[in-house]
Amino acid sequence: MIRFNEAGTAAVELAESVAQEYDSDVIVVRDLLGRNALAIKEIEPARVEELRESLREKCSPFVGAEPVILLSEMFAPELITESDELRRAPERIAPSGKVRVLERSALSSDWIGQPLSRGSSPHRIALYGFKGGVTRSTATFALAHHLARAGKVVLVVDLDLESPGITSMLAPHPYMLPEHGIIDHLVEYPLRNDEDLDLTVHSMAAGALDGNGEVWLAPAAGTPNPNGDGYLDKLSRVYFDLPADATLDRNKVTFAERIEAAVLACEKQVAERSRAVDVVLLDSRSGIHDIAAVAITQLSTLALLFATDNTQTWNGYSQLFSRWGQRLDPARRDEIRQKLQMVAPLVPKEYEAYLRRFTDNAQECFARTLYDEPPAGSFQDVFNFAPSDESAPHFPIPIRHIDDLVGLVPGADDGWVSSDVAQLAYGEFVTRVEMMIQESSNV
Repeated sequence: MIRFNEAGTAAVELAESVAQEYDSDVIVVRDLLGRNALAIKEIEPARVEELRESLREKCSPFVGAEPVILLSEMFAPELITESDELRRAPERIAPSGKVRVLERSALSSDWIGQPLSRGSSPHRIALYGFKGGVTRSTATFALAHHLARAGKVVLVVDLDLESPGITSMLAPHPYMLPEHGIIDHLVEYPLRNDEDLDLTVHSMAAGALDGNGEVWLAPAAGTPNPNGDGYLDKLSRVYFDLPADATLDRNKVTFAERIEAAVLACEKQVAERSRAVDVVLLDSRSGIHDIAAVAITQLSTLALLFATDNTQTWNGYSQLFSRWGQRLDPARRDEIRQKLQMVAPLVPKEYEAYLRRFTDNAQECFARTLYDEPPAGSFQDVFNFAPSDESAPHFPIPIRHIDDLVGLVPGADDGWVSSDVAQLAYGEFVTRVEMMIQESSNV
């Protein structure tokens, strides 16, 4: 019996043999059910039938109804050949470089999407955890307060649309919210109806600040409507790309572009109401999620990856990192891995022993997936780090677990962020991230 993984590999291997035989590009098209087909420009009829049988033999039941697609006979071959979702096949099984893969899947291709062109912009920091319950939103709150105390204008964007967390910390009461939220921009923007949305609010819940620093919030949702705000109705219309629409004189708009437009609108609004934003904190959805994909790969200049030291978490990050390692060209892969930084939240009392285990497991995860293997006998500088290298992306920034903080809610509990206990827990985290921002500004 042939399984999904074996069928996918077999299809790429067969495509590679055809690419070398004809010295021509071949595209493996994989549909929503994982069924494979080969798209080829032109090939003799007898060979077409041979390929059909080979695909059925090697890939069934994961084979398309029409296993061989002749691009020369298609009305619009550019739907395949010029798709934004085309990715080069893994080099280890398709070394010619002539095989590409087109995934038609429910999982967002934004995990391997290209960066959005923004020109000059503030630092954007994505805070992400493969699993929930890792104090990501609390860390976002602490970081926003710390950067604002240093005189920065900080914009916190709640991108956890399905389970908003940071919103309730920076605006603990409904009257503190703006009229609209990120969700509103996502549904209004495609119809060019996003002008004058009230998306941001100056947060007074971030604690007392010295100097001219400010914390602004762009919540997931705005002020509750007594008649119902239709939040779920809006949410169900968010997670997809929009086709071109001649009636709106609009080209295709990807989900990533919709998120980017919402963040840009928030940045612009803060600049109009106060002054230019220095740092944007993107509090992302956990798990393998479309919003996390956009935040990490396309919006951020720094991605803080939260993890607890357990098998499930490292398996999850290994799958994600492997996808980048296998599907991206070297330049794009390097661009992503250069901005990653592990964070170890909830570090227990056995501080040093826990961090040693965490660091070893993180380094092993990176070494298997994203680090380069140095050529034997070569002193060539490659992207690889020793386990104890504190400059490495796998080397974690710790956040201590302190019992006295359990049950306290930042923003709602006065004095949380300025307490000695909170400083002990989050002090090293916020200081290290501030240093990383400064270092990137000096590059």
